[in-house]
Amino acid sequence: MRIMEATDYVPREELERRWARVRRFMDCDSLIVLQNVDQYYLTGTLQTGVLWFPREGEPLLAVRKSFERAKTESAVRNLVPLKTYSELPALIPNPGETIGFELDVLPVAAYQQVSKYFSKAKIVDGSMALRRARAVKTLYEIECIRRAARQLDTMFLDVPKQLHEGLAEYELAARIEYVLRMAGHQGFTRVRRFNMEMHYGAVSFAETAAYPHAFDGPVGVRGLYAAVPMMGSRRVLKRNEPVMIDICGGYAGYIADGSRTYSVGPVSQQMRDTHQYILELNSWIEDQLRPGNVPSQIYQDVLDRVAKTAFAAHFMGAGENQVRFVAHSVGLELDEIPVIAPKFDAPLEPGVVLAVEPKVFYPGLGGVGVENTYVITDHACERLTTSPMEIYTV
Repeated sequence: MRIMEATDYVPREELERRWARVRRFMDCDSLIVLQNVDQYYLTGTLQTGVLWFPREGEPLLAVRKSFERAKTESAVRNLVPLKTYSELPALIPNPGETIGFELDVLPVAAYQQVSKYFSKAKIVDGSMALRRARAVKTLYEIECIRRAARQLDTMFLDVPKQLHEGLAEYELAARIEYVLRMAGHQGFTRVRRFNMEMHYGAVSFAETAAYPHAFDGPVGVRGLYAAVPMMGSRRVLKRNEPVMIDICGGYAGYIADGSRTYSVGPVSQQMRDTHQYILELNSWIEDQLRPGNVPSQIYQDVLDRVAKTAFAAHFMGAGENQVRFVAHSVGLELDEIPVIAPKFDAPLEPGVVLAVEPKVFYPGLGGVGVENTYVITDHACERLTTSPMEIYTV
């Protein structure tokens, strides 16, 4: 199968594969899809409108803006312009007795504006049908993520050339953004969860990597302003300090996630020993990434292994930054499922793409660790971020 370039559009046969997956998980007669990423997944276009997705037959995409662009980009055959939501009953006269909405992400106002036109139907939460379908990627999606991972490798190999004493975090962040954009990065990272925002990621020197923050991730970051705590602050680099780079690549909507550790001059023996343990742990986790293994059990096994070491108190975040996962799925959004965390009990399947990020952080000193994006194959896993994982020492 030919993998398209970013300038191409999602072909009809790719959309039909996605439709079939969503329908496997639907427990309602149809879905009303309003969130832009879910609409893109099912239509190949990112316009403002309403997608009616039935259990059988052709979906209907009613577009408020831009209808002309939707006609160019989408292989959906039922495309109609939409001026107001009041037209929906005429466009969708038989929506079914049960309709699913994306209740995990929809603002109440948007839900009320649209759902009132389906008052005779029972409204249920249809979000998990979409999220479970998106958990297993098609070959097209995997290739897009692979290309996003290549962007990260290009950037990771460029960082050592930029490091020097006196360099500010935001200066390195600007260089990283430049390198990624020149490598084809889309310039944006989507996150599904309410109020969880992301730009490219984190650029953190020494104690910044343990700085408290609200984002559901282990790496601390300060940013330039309290209003935008992202990417890099004015903190400057000193010798022998760990540099944590945790960044997302982005190609044609799809995300890869990766981290590497750097320093100007060698880091302390404590940091070197910690990083060596992380590499050994990461290798063990790789061996567990195979079809049939259960994410919640992998997570518990990781905690059990770490509990026998001196790193347990600082594993996956310093203090209140500590998180209860060791890997998350990536795709069109950063926070997809499954997650290697408690309560994720469905076995891994081929096509699941996971960002695995074992890390350790010490308050006041910083952190070390790695993150790689993996795809589960028929018998094992493939690492898509292929650059070396050792500490890059300049």
